[in-house]
Amino acid sequence: MGKDNKDEFKLEDAFAEIEGIIDKLDHDELPLKDSIDLYGKGAELIVKCKEELSGIEKEMILISDTLSDEEEQ
Repeated sequence: MGKDNKDEFKLEDAFAEIEGIIDKLDHDELPLKDSIDLYGKGAELIVKCKEELSGIEKEMILISDTLSDEEEQ
């Protein structure tokens, strides 16, 4: 079975959520437990973003290498 659309990771949405977390941590008076939970959620999102960006980078290198190979022929 494939992923449902709601389970699909979207980099732009993750960036926006991270920005929201940062804003809350910077400006809201939160209890320590809530701050720690938000920080943890932000850290998890950053790891997912790094993984996604790494995959995108690999795809771009593959495409670039393929184009270079085609130009050499």
